[in-house]
Amino acid sequence: MAKGKKHDEVNENVKNLEETEETMAESKEDTQTSDKTSETKEEKVEEKPAEETENNELKKKNEEIEALNNKLLRLQADYLNYKDRVEKEKLTIYGDAVSAVICDLLPVIDNLERAISADVPDNFKEGVVMVYNQLMGILNKKGLKEIEALHKPFDHNLHYGVAYEESEEFDDGIVIDVLQKGYTVNDKLIRPSMVRICKKS
Repeated sequence: MAKGKKHDEVNENVKNLEETEETMAESKEDTQTSDKTSETKEEKVEEKPAEETENNELKKKNEEIEALNNKLLRLQADYLNYKDRVEKEKLTIYGDAVSAVICDLLPVIDNLERAISADVPDNFKEGVVMVYNQLMGILNKKGLKEIEALHKPFDHNLHYGVAYEESEEFDDGIVIDVLQKGYTVNDKLIRPSMVRICKKS
């Protein structure tokens, strides 16, 4: 009987030991499974911030590129505006310089015209006419134009009235005589025509 008891006790201990081993094995498996699950979760958690960081960096880079492109476009527009403005200023300065030189030459033109209309020998007159024509050809190329005033209606923008004269031949306000020619350079008035105007009584 004592042997049977011992045998039962041994069997029971073996059984308990087997159960303990099974429990330990199950717990080990559970631990490994939970470790794997937590590792996977950690990897996913780590992957998410890495992707978000990459996306944020990419977004920042794209914003920087867009800002630089906008800045470049503004600079190009500013440069083109500056270039146009400088070109216009150059043309204005050139036009003003031409006008100033031609203004200084107008008294010379007036004197040449007086010499041509004066009673002088023909050979002298021919030389003056040649000089006059050459000078006027050069100035016409630079934009000089004579204002047509004779027998035209008086225009205070182009004519300078110095006298009124009664005339049955012309209507009221018509220019009947040009005392001094007027000129424009490239459609800009540099000297008005000095004229006499018809006035009906």
